[in-house]
Order: sequence, then C-alpha cells, then structure tokens
Amino acid sequence: MNWNSIRTKLIAFMILATIIPTTAALIISYVTTTNALKERAVVENQNLLYQGQMNLESDLEELNRNSLTVYSDPEFFRSLYYSHGNISTGGRQSATMQSMYHAITGTRQVYLYVDGQRESTLYAQDIARKASDISLYREIPDLQGRKLFIQPPHALHTYGFQLAYPYKENTKVLTLYRVIERVPSSERLGLLAIDLDMTFLSRISSQLFQPENEQLYITSEDGIVMYSGDEARIGRPLGEDWYKAIMESGQQQGYFEHNDNIYVYNRVQTSISNWTMIKEIPSSYILSSADKAAFINILLLAVSFLLIIAAMIWISVRITAPIRELVGFMSQVKSGRMTVDIESDRKDEIGILYRRFSSMMDTINNLILQEYKLKLANRTNQLRALQAQVNPHFMNNALQTIGTLALEHDMKRIYSLISALARMMRYSMYNTDKPVTLRTELNHIKDYIELQKERFENGFDFRYDVEESTLELTIPKMLIQPLVENFFKHGMNPVARDNYILVQSRRLSPSLVQITVEDNGNGMPEKPFEALQAQLRQLEELDLEQLQVSSEDEEDQGGIGLINIMTRLRLYSRGKSGFNLENNQPRGFRVVLTIHVEGETDEGIDRR
Repeated sequence: MNWNSIRTKLIAFMILATIIPTTAALIISYVTTTNALKERAVVENQNLLYQGQMNLESDLEELNRNSLTVYSDPEFFRSLYYSHGNISTGGRQSATMQSMYHAITGTRQVYLYVDGQRESTLYAQDIARKASDISLYREIPDLQGRKLFIQPPHALHTYGFQLAYPYKENTKVLTLYRVIERVPSSERLGLLAIDLDMTFLSRISSQLFQPENEQLYITSEDGIVMYSGDEARIGRPLGEDWYKAIMESGQQQGYFEHNDNIYVYNRVQTSISNWTMIKEIPSSYILSSADKAAFINILLLAVSFLLIIAAMIWISVRITAPIRELVGFMSQVKSGRMTVDIESDRKDEIGILYRRFSSMMDTINNLILQEYKLKLANRTNQLRALQAQVNPHFMNNALQTIGTLALEHDMKRIYSLISALARMMRYSMYNTDKPVTLRTELNHIKDYIELQKERFENGFDFRYDVEESTLELTIPKMLIQPLVENFFKHGMNPVARDNYILVQSRRLSPSLVQITVEDNGNGMPEKPFEALQAQLRQLEELDLEQLQVSSEDEEDQGGIGLINIMTRLRLYSRGKSGFNLENNQPRGFRVVLTIHVEGETDEGIDRR
C-alpha cells in the first residue's frame, strides 16, 4: 500500500474520521436519548393534559350555567312559592328540569326539593315524579354552608321515590348540589341536585392515558378521587407522598419524578371546582422505548460505518477520473464556451450528474433567449396595470364633472347623490389595505344609505346610535358596510312599510367596543343559518397562520361576505375580537362585533 497516494490517505483519514465520532456517538447516544425521551414524554403529556383541562373546564362551566337556570327562568323561580299541586306550577318545574336533564350529556336524573312547600320532584328516564309533605332526602350530604358543591362519585340515589326499574347497585354518579335562595337575600328556598354518570368524566379522561401502561387521577380540592383508570380508587381519598408534594407545590401545572414514576399534573379551576388532573407514567415504560431507540442508533451507526468505508474505496477507485473530466467541462463553460457537448452512458450517480449538468446548460441557454420575451411581457403587464389604475380615476373625475353640471342646473338632489357616489368610489379606491377610523367607515355608510333611500323611495328607516367615544376606533376598511349591504341584498321586504336597519356602537369597557348591525328583514333560513354557524365555529378553531391561508383563498374568489368579515376581524385583532350572528324573532337579523382596542387589556372578552 502506497502511503504517499492520495487514495490511501483519503481512505485512512475517512476510516479514522468515522471510527472516532461513531464511538463517541455510541457512548453519548444512550445517555442523551434516555433524557430526551423523558423530556419529550413530559412535554407531550403536558400538552395532552392541557387539552383535557380545557375540555373539562368547558364541561364544568356548562354544567354550572345549566344549573343557573333556576335563576334565569323567572316563571320557574316564581313557581317555588306555590305547591306543585297547581298544574301551572308543576308543569313549569317539570319543563325546566327536563331542559336541564337533556342539556348536559351523561345526566341521569334531576332532583328538586322546595323547603317552603315540603315537596320534591325527581326527573329521570323522561318521567317527572312528585312527592308532597316530605323532608329533604336523608342521604344528601351536609353542604356545611356551601351554596354550590360537587359530591364525589357515589351510588345513584332514588331520593325516596319508588322506581319501576330500580338502579343497579354498582351504578356510580357525581352530583352537583345548588342551594336556591331568595334573591337578593340569602334565605334558602330549596335545593337542586343534578346526577351525572361517570361518562361525564370518562369520555374526556379516557383519551388522556393508556390504561395498560399509565394511570390518570382527577381529584377534588379535598383530595377525593373523582376519576381514575382504577375504578377501585374512585371516591376515595389520595394520601400518597407524591400527591402531598403536588398539593404543597402550589403551582398551576408541573411535573416531577418519584419512586421510578413521572407525575405530570394540571389544575382544573372553574367557578364550581378546584380539581387537579394527574397522570402517572412509569419510568420503565419510557426507558423501554429508550432502549429500543439506542439499539436502533447502534445498528444504524454500524451500518453507516461500513457504508462509508465502502463508499470511500469506491470513490477513490471509480469516481475520481469522471469527476476530473466533468471539472474540465466546467472550466470550458467558465471560459465562455456555452455549447459544450456533455455526454455519458454511465447509469450511476456520475452519469446523472453529467446529464443534469447538460440539462442545466440547456436551461441557461434557453433562459438567455427568454429574457427578451420576459422583458416584453413585463412591459405589457405594466401597461395593463396603468389602464386598471386610469379607469377608476376617470370614472371619479367624470362623476365630479356631472355633479358640477347638475349643480349649475339647480338640481341639488342629483348633485347630492352623485357626490355621495363619488365619495364612495374614492373610499373604495385608496389605501384598501390600511385600517380606518369608525367615523370614516360610518361616513361611507351614510353615503351608501343616501343612495339606497333614493333607490327604494325612502321605503326603510336608517337608525344611527353611536357613542362619541367610539368614533376614533380603528377597524379594517369595509368591515361594516357589507353588513349593511346584506340587508338590501337578502333581508329587505319591499312590501313592508316598517323596514329599518340599525347601526349601533358602544364601549363595554376601556378596552372593548361593541358594534351592532341589526335589521327587521327576512332573516336567514334555519338550515343555511346553522351551516353558516358551523363554518364560523370551524374558523374559530384555526390558528392565525391557518386563518391567513383561508383568508387568501377567499380573497382569490372575490368573497366579502360574513365569513370574510369574521376572518379579517380576527386577523386584524390577532384573535382577540368576537363575531356573533343572531336570527331575531319573529323576523330580522343581527351581527355583533366585539372589538378589542389595540394596546389595552381586558378580562372576560366574549369570543363567541
């Protein structure tokens, strides 16, 4: 072997350069892979628990709102002062309890006890059962002065009623108790209980862990297990050391290792609960994946080592000469000879390189020829762009000339209408991508309304209720005018004499402004309205980057409807504003925009 040969030196160098890093990688890989997999498992489970937390908080808040029906329904609240022997009273209570029963998935039964009447009602299996002159069911726990309480899972109660189909003994539910008080005093009028089967928690929790390898706990503020993959733990207190460590940490979320297990936790805080969601992952389960990954890395590195040695020998023996020939062709091209004949009958990578280089030279020569065509096409495009710019200016100037002529002939109404149309054209032509003040947008709407009043012979009433403090709010251009235009396109009844459209703005807080466009037109049919609501909800679930792509697609189609307006508003406010549609009764349509003022902060933004 000739050690002075470049080929020999190259092979020896590549072998050493491969062995040293490979050996170091094998040593480091096993250590780093284990830690990396643990960190990745923690991050993935934190994200998973966060999603579960959001879903559970949403369900609990929905349960809370459902139970508040006892206050939001005036007829039901008044019925508590009368005996359910009164047909109206009994019917009102049964109807409200039926609504609660069907509002939340997993509701097993709804129980109501009225203190003053000593009466109880149980709604279950779509049947309302009533009892009079009885005491509060004895197995209801002592609420200890609490007005709202969620009882941990327990056996399903009959509340003292005789049922045609008795419940199974192992049927467990969790119960929301709400004390009903005489508002605004704190005098107790009765008690509402809503029993929920375990699907209320299991349909969310079952997606958060693998029962064969992991464990999940949802605990109440008292440390009682509300849900667990181990059914035997449900309804019992947790007293383990790792649970005490979580409670003492005081953190909203986090993770730690204890006794060869990793614990990831998130707080679930709502107006009716302060629960904790905990996931227990055995370290052995994660490390088994690390061992497999380390074995695969070792195998890949070994194969790579062999391939590199073989490749270097191949390169040294078979490829050096063709590469040098190709370098010669490149030198000719560099010297200015652009028609080099490059051919090779090789089928390997060098042959591909020859053909690609030849194709590249053909492309370069073609690009040189096409450059003149591109310059000509560019000049044609510039001319078309100039024509597109001239036409709107010509129309605007022509309208001004006609308006002046109308004024000279003492046709002031015609001059007023032409001036309004000219202002609308100028508003539409300039700075379409820049935001405008609400005052400017409303002036544009007034011009539009003036033209429509002439068209429909004042067959509608335009109502304008705008707070002075909102006029300098900046919004995307053409945000409100399309909402007004929709009334004339789809909603106005030309036969009716009481048509009206209302534009209203008011400041809800220093950082929130609400703009409402309302009419009493034909409204929108139920099925298209539901389809539109579904499409809006889908867009609300998109992040801003996905929403930007969706907005560009709709702009390509020329869209400026309700979907376009909602998309532009979310992009403009970075997702901080709200958009809500309502079909008024008995007829009419309302669009409510809730806009977050830039640079301010506010709690409780309505993002419907």
